[in-house]
Amino acid sequence: MGLTLKPHELIKFLESNGFRFIRAKGGSHHIYSNGVRSLPIPTHRGKDFGEDFIRMVLREAGLNKKQLFEYLGR
Repeated sequence: MGLTLKPHELIKFLESNGFRFIRAKGGSHHIYSNGVRSLPIPTHRGKDFGEDFIRMVLREAGLNKKQLFEYLGR
């Protein structure tokens, strides 16, 4: 089974790497930015992010899986 994360886990990781909440877009997407990049993050209750989505967010944020695993303690 691949890597999965809850939305709040991914958001906390992004915040620990300089991203901050900017605004809510609609009812289920929040925009996070580090001043250079802006990322829409869906926040649907009860749904985890799959590995493909996590990889896409990491790439867009300029981060990598190693940093994520270090943050998660894996």
